[in-house]
Amino acid sequence: MIKINKILVPVDFSEGSALALRYAATLASEYGAQIHLLNVIEEEVLQAGSLGDTLNTSDKWEEQNRVLLEEFVPDEFNKLDIIKKVQGGLVYESIIDYARENEVSLIIIGAHGKSGFIDSWLGGNSYEIARKSPCAVLTVKPQARGFVEKGF
Repeated sequence: MIKINKILVPVDFSEGSALALRYAATLASEYGAQIHLLNVIEEEVLQAGSLGDTLNTSDKWEEQNRVLLEEFVPDEFNKLDIIKKVQGGLVYESIIDYARENEVSLIIIGAHGKSGFIDSWLGGNSYEIARKSPCAVLTVKPQARGFVEKGF
């Protein structure tokens, strides 16, 4: 018997992330699972330079991404239990830590690239997530044949 309580979808606002959310929504409705959407802003973006953040750039980035994350979820998913989180950090470490701390059952992540290599965030992050995750990881590729249809 498969038991899925929490599904984590790392979101970079790409087509792959949107597809990953569609997979998560389908599985969540089937298994009664909670969906966690996590957007990680790279530490280098939040902590640009060593002079501090006198213009509150990091706060603006985080607020902007919170708004984008709210808009990212289609209205058809409003009845689902969805948690939305934006945080700074190293992408793959933040995702793995979040999955561990929140006892996530499954991570569904969008994969990019014509070659099929999993390169959602600048190359190795998705690979590291798949390799070091404390739970199962499902990667979805927008241009590949999948098992979730458009209708929810």
